[in-house]
Amino acid sequence: MPAKILFLLLTLTLSGCASLPPASSSTTTASAAARGAARANRNAETAQQRLAAVAAQRAEAKQQFCPNWQQALDHARNNAIGCAQMPANEQATCWQAVSQWAQEERHYFHALAPLLQGGAYASPAVQAAHFFDLAQGWAITCQDGQKACTVASGHQQMDHSKNAVNQFCRR
Repeated sequence: MPAKILFLLLTLTLSGCASLPPASSSTTTASAAARGAARANRNAETAQQRLAAVAAQRAEAKQQFCPNWQQALDHARNNAIGCAQMPANEQATCWQAVSQWAQEERHYFHALAPLLQGGAYASPAVQAAHFFDLAQGWAITCQDGQKACTVASGHQQMDHSKNAVNQFCRR
């Protein structure tokens, strides 16, 4: 008798499991769609936040472009004068430092170019980067002495880039 009761209980338990209604495919589909919509909304929010951050960076870069350019240009001029006035045996070290500094400025203006792409500041950013490309090369050449510095090429290109940026910043 106890075996019959055990068998009966087991059968009822299993039949209870078998009688559970299966999950409907429409419920599963709706749940998946809801999760997908929530994910899409999160992605859209993230994209909007990134766009807002880029817009803020772009606005800040525009606001600071001309003051940063003028400060870098003044610094470049003072560096060149300072190195030229140093004793000949110290000039190479000075020009090496100027070259490293010009490389940093070059990186800064090169990084601005894509951020400012498509706007009025795009061309001046490229010109500023080009100026510091040339300034770095010139400083490297000047490490070889005053004569090498004087005959170095690129002065016209540097002046052209400098004048283009200055003209933009004056308006």
